Amino acid sequence: MKIEDIAADSDVSPATVYNYFGTKAGILLALVGESDTILIQQLDDLTDGWQGDLVPAVLEFGRILRKHAMTYLRKPTWREVVSASIHDGSGDFGRTYTALDEVLIGKMAGLIRSLQQQGTVSKEVNPDALADCLFSLQNIRFFQFIADDSVSLDDADEKFRQDLEQLSKLFCNH
Repeated sequence: MKIEDIAADSDVSPATVYNYFGTKAGILLALVGESDTILIQQLDDLTDGWQGDLVPAVLEFGRILRKHAMTYLRKPTWREVVSASIHDGSGDFGRTYTALDEVLIGKMAGLIRSLQQQGTVSKEVNPDALADCLFSLQNIRFFQFIADDSVSLDDADEKFRQDLEQLSKLFCNH
């Protein structure tokens, strides 16, 4: 989709779109950023209320991310978002996108800390490092999901669940 198409769909001129967003990446970033507050609240609710093991907790974290992502944007738009985040990695779009990922990683680290306090995750585990690892794995599964229109959310959830089950054997107390 071109800026001109976006402008036509919005009943504004292309110049107006450029004035507000600068680039197509700016529009994509605005779309992603608009829903951040809702997503962060959902993840806070999960962290504050979760009782139990790591695998179901992190799987639910990933489900929340994927469901939220697909509520606001379709797969083709997400492909453009991911492409823009790579293409403009050191620019405004890339830095802003990375900053959101860092917030999400922090939320996952908080979830892991909570599970450590409950005794279901070993105290030996570094929550920040594990959260970064698990978030990255979740992102790869999300990228695979958005790359292929034949892959469903359930398929992505199942792959992520299998990943987590294998990894949990390394760091969970049972």
